[in-house]
Amino acid sequence: MRKIMILAFVALLVPGCSVKEDRSACPAWLQVSLSAKSIALAGECPVSVSAVHGEGIDTLTLTSLSPEGWVKVGRSRLRVDALLRNGAGLTVPWGSECDSLWAYSKTISLHSDEGRLEVTLHKRFATVWFAFDSEPDYAHSRLTLRSDIAGTDITRMNPVQGEFRCLLKPSGGKLSVRLPAQRSDSSLELECTALDGGGLLWNWDLGSALRNAGYDWNAEDLADIRVRVTLMPLSISVETIPWNDGNPGLKLEI
Repeated sequence: MRKIMILAFVALLVPGCSVKEDRSACPAWLQVSLSAKSIALAGECPVSVSAVHGEGIDTLTLTSLSPEGWVKVGRSRLRVDALLRNGAGLTVPWGSECDSLWAYSKTISLHSDEGRLEVTLHKRFATVWFAFDSEPDYAHSRLTLRSDIAGTDITRMNPVQGEFRCLLKPSGGKLSVRLPAQRSDSSLELECTALDGGGLLWNWDLGSALRNAGYDWNAEDLADIRVRVTLMPLSISVETIPWNDGNPGLKLEI
């Protein structure tokens, strides 16, 4: 009995057996994986992932062939940003349309040794399709879409203020333009000007029409927009087009 008691006492003196180690200063590991939707979107393009935490920024690249990986991070709140590297830029050059931007951003807390996060890329652009009842007179006029938003901050998924001007050019009888995510109160206008002298022939407040139709610029995946234009007399209707979520969309007659 005496021998058993001595062994028990010695066991209590062994470090780590009865006192939990403080690991708050130790790094943690985060497993990041692409969702099935992101794998399908990525195709042959890589997805760049950045983990921003108190110790700095750690990055990794995921692909449809290697859809998961580990990144070392600090034990704290951290932000994970991901961007599909399909050539899309975050800012729109003056006179151009937005690129097809697919991105992800989320803030999480990690205090254990390991964590896991699945990345689902989201559609951060809206394609506006224009349909006219008759061919516009491109020989004497031009159509331009104007906005005060010219980019996207993917760290917060917020619109970036700037001058957006895109000349609408027909392609195969169709007109379309990609827009970055706007604010709910963005100044978004379709205008028609004369080529001779540049005088304004007519303009239309597309931003107000979308607000009245209930368009959600804060949605994770932005719906596309169909604009129907009757030139004589001028009348315009707006319809939102869900890209894959099954939502029937909204329609407004102006």
